[in-house]
Amino acid sequence: MEDFIIGLDIGASLTKIVLVNERLEIIRRMVLPSMDPRETALRALNNLFSTIDSEDRAKVRMTLSTGGRSRFLGNEILGIPIMRVDEIKAIGFGGLTLSGRNNCLVVSAGTGTALVAVYDGGRAIRHVGGTGVGGGTILGLSRRMIGVYDFKVLEEMALRGDPSKVDLTINDIVGGSIGILPANVTASNFGKILGEASAEDVAAGIFNMVSQTIAVVAVMAAKAYNLEDNVVVTGMLAKSRLISRIIRETTDLFSVNVIIPDNCELAGAIGAIAVYLKEKGESDSKI
Repeated sequence: MEDFIIGLDIGASLTKIVLVNERLEIIRRMVLPSMDPRETALRALNNLFSTIDSEDRAKVRMTLSTGGRSRFLGNEILGIPIMRVDEIKAIGFGGLTLSGRNNCLVVSAGTGTALVAVYDGGRAIRHVGGTGVGGGTILGLSRRMIGVYDFKVLEEMALRGDPSKVDLTINDIVGGSIGILPANVTASNFGKILGEASAEDVAAGIFNMVSQTIAVVAVMAAKAYNLEDNVVVTGMLAKSRLISRIIRETTDLFSVNVIIPDNCELAGAIGAIAVYLKEKGESDSKI
């Protein structure tokens, strides 16, 4: 009987849960709001089990948990053992697994943004750093500035808005291009916000600022770690068509290649399982 494994990534805002077999083929997936870590994990597991039959439920052998709030889960839930996986390792292996690359810079864009450099199929993993700018920034600024806190609503507003109504471009300052940057590139986010800017324009400016910040941080890290051809963007923000477009447009300016893999929002959960399977395989080979 083939075993199933659960990956559980409990983030600051959202919890991602995925059920896979030992070939890392996805059987089920879910994304839920994060609340109390243990209650969230229990709710996620119950919701997952409600979608599978008792025979498949009996195949589940282990839950691998990661994410900043996973440390509060304990050792088991619903009689299933829980093993916590270091978040940096999970991010790194998630990017490797989903992209199929052997070396890459993984940009995990969630509530905030973490950057992890991975080499030689995961034999070397380095936490590069990151930025506090991410999805939490979009929601927080939007609530304060335009009174909207729903991400999907905000994205639709941003798609209708014009960021040039709030952002200063290089053309605004010098009247043309400068260095490697064309005239229409942002020189100052929110540098010319005017009274006539609509709520949609402000939303567009917020999305612009967050996406460009993530992209520029990723570019600098990729160049510093010699990974310009292999930048893998994961996390819930990468699912946004607007954010992914702006990130690509920005990184293209610096000749950095970005990969946004399928199931990018599940990278942490899948990475936790990949770490476990790799370490289990290495342990078994030594017996």
